[in-house]
Amino acid sequence: MNFKKFFINFFFSVLILTFTANSYAAVIDLVKIEGNRRVPSETFLRYTVKAGEEFDMNKVSASIKEIFATDLVVDVQVDMRVDDDKLTLVYMVKEKPYVKKVYLEGNINVRETYITEDMIPMEGQILDRAKIEENINKIISVYHDEKYYSASVKADIEDRSNNSVDVFFRIEEGPEARVYDIVFSGNSFYTDKELLKMLSTKEKGFFSWLTGSGKLKQELLEVDVEKIRGEYMKKGYIKVRVGEPEIKVNDEKKKKLTLIFPIEEGDRYKIDKVAFDGNKHRTDKELETVTVLKPGEWFNVEEFQNDIKRLTDRFTEIGYAFANVEPLTKEDSAAKTVSLTYKVEENVLVKISRINIRGNADTKDRVIRREMDIAEGDIYDSRKIKSSKKNIEFTDYFEEVRLDEKRVDDSSVDLNVGVKDKRTGFFSIGMGYSSVDELMFMLRLQKKNLFGSGYTTDLKAEFASKRTDYTISLTDPWFLDKPITLGVDLYKLKRNYYEYDKHNDGVALRLGHPVIGRKLYATYKLAFENEEISDIDDDASQYVWDQEGEYTTVSITPILNYRTTNHPVDPTEGNISRIYYKYAGGPLGGDNDYYKTGVETTEFIPLWWKFVGMLHLEGGYLDSNGEGRLPVDERFRLGGIYSVRGYKYGDISPKDNKGYDYGGNKMFLFNAEFIFPIAADQGFKGALFYDAGQVNDTDEDYLSGDFYQGVGVGFRWYSPIGPIRIEYGIPLDRDDGKKSGRWEFSMGGMF
Repeated sequence: MNFKKFFINFFFSVLILTFTANSYAAVIDLVKIEGNRRVPSETFLRYTVKAGEEFDMNKVSASIKEIFATDLVVDVQVDMRVDDDKLTLVYMVKEKPYVKKVYLEGNINVRETYITEDMIPMEGQILDRAKIEENINKIISVYHDEKYYSASVKADIEDRSNNSVDVFFRIEEGPEARVYDIVFSGNSFYTDKELLKMLSTKEKGFFSWLTGSGKLKQELLEVDVEKIRGEYMKKGYIKVRVGEPEIKVNDEKKKKLTLIFPIEEGDRYKIDKVAFDGNKHRTDKELETVTVLKPGEWFNVEEFQNDIKRLTDRFTEIGYAFANVEPLTKEDSAAKTVSLTYKVEENVLVKISRINIRGNADTKDRVIRREMDIAEGDIYDSRKIKSSKKNIEFTDYFEEVRLDEKRVDDSSVDLNVGVKDKRTGFFSIGMGYSSVDELMFMLRLQKKNLFGSGYTTDLKAEFASKRTDYTISLTDPWFLDKPITLGVDLYKLKRNYYEYDKHNDGVALRLGHPVIGRKLYATYKLAFENEEISDIDDDASQYVWDQEGEYTTVSITPILNYRTTNHPVDPTEGNISRIYYKYAGGPLGGDNDYYKTGVETTEFIPLWWKFVGMLHLEGGYLDSNGEGRLPVDERFRLGGIYSVRGYKYGDISPKDNKGYDYGGNKMFLFNAEFIFPIAADQGFKGALFYDAGQVNDTDEDYLSGDFYQGVGVGFRWYSPIGPIRIEYGIPLDRDDGKKSGRWEFSMGGMF
């Protein structure tokens, strides 16, 4: 603004006005705005002197400052005019230009959309140089993230018509840079090698084109600083300081970077004592059993935080839903110790007022309520609330299960259970190959939660050139709304083995109930079967000829099932175990008289990151109750996708003197898998496996002889159409000396 010109004009205007008005105070009759094009006059008039006021030079000066403060103008001048004996005060403004268009120039290696993603919008707005500087910094930050540490940006402003401008951000990218060295200063407890393993940022390696190693991003640096600090805090270094990493450019071309992490470890602190205060309904001794940190141990910030949660849970488990544990620490710098006091605020005892079920369009309320371990009117129990959510999830009826609490008053809460029904119809189509059945197809139709009442129907059919099986099952998992399973199976089986044909018709009744909570479950199966062995080949073993004819079998099979896995379909931790005993004949009647027992256990072990280990052990034994024969179809055989991969089904079996596989009465199986994510978000996983198994006959000791072993790789995809499984196994012990592998495949889908 040209203040000199303004005050000269203003002085003469006042002088003229003074003479004209015969030396009395001038009153402003009209205020006008001139020069504005985009900003309405009303906007400026908010800050000007008002018509009807006496002229006051101080007020005029103050109004000019207020207009400048709006950041809408680059210049303001004031003039006084007399028109028709009216005194008019005129504010002549020159508006700031607005930005018509923003352009990027010079960006070759970084996409424009990636650069503009975080930029402050400018188009259509008044030109603001502060925004221009901020956008320059944002562009440079993007280039630093993309390893261009010599990138520079300048902004040019070009005038356009109608008081508008275009802004050009001109970029010089410079060469791409990567981290070649990461060094640490001040560390003695952790070695450089140990610290490097903690970082998300990695040094450039040979396979950097594939792994992206050497790439430097600011947000990852911030994470790395916290990782290092956290690891030190776990080891007792409660005053550790990790400074902002320094980035050094090593060469003239600015392509090689060195990253320096400054560390001040400080002293290492042990725990002096652990005390509790304010606890009335849990004794100190009870609370000591749940805390991990003990006097004399090194302080660990992670376990410290977990101890706070564990202590809080001890009170929420007995009804004190609003309990709060406040940790107090007292450091002794001389002794290098820290004393912990957990101050407990129990608050009041809380009950469950109402349990509200929402979102279940198909499933009946009672199907959800019966899965809950807590009921309306019960004392609040956080363990039962968590287990209730897990129980509902394990029904596999819902895509989503949410359980939240709403405080009603100081002593009661409502539990809101939100669910989203999922498609519980399941179809699966499988195919495989075995030495007995050759090419085989399987079709299965299953409907869980039938009519929204939790019933399950299951129809299975298996077709092969030498096999046809049909099974129809109906199961009620909560008979009479009690935790009792009741089910019935009808089946018709036809199999054409090498040496004979077998027809089997049967019906089975199943009953089950919990033994210990929901972890240990007992089932009992009573079955009646009619089977016929016919069309025996002339060169079949005498063992098969001895079983020609039609027989009936009546059996009862008690089974104990144990399960603690964290997911019903794709577990990553926990155990699944089973033990069974099948008894046929004797007082039950029928022509066959034998017993068959077995045990198996599967343990899922979370390793590091998202890697999971799986170990499976299984053993079985078959024997006669008297002098009777052992049914050939009950004998054990191994091989195939679900036992020892790399061998055909039945390959692992005792052979008679003619070389025919007829099965054994003892079986042992071991499987080990290393499961890793490939595309975790899409449910695609891989597995490396090792299998070993053995089948022995009555004249052999259990676990005698060599094991049949196989190794290989598998792929599992929990796809939108259901689970797909592909396995490739390589046999390590084959009688014929061949080592070629074989593929196994199965797939399924939802409807």
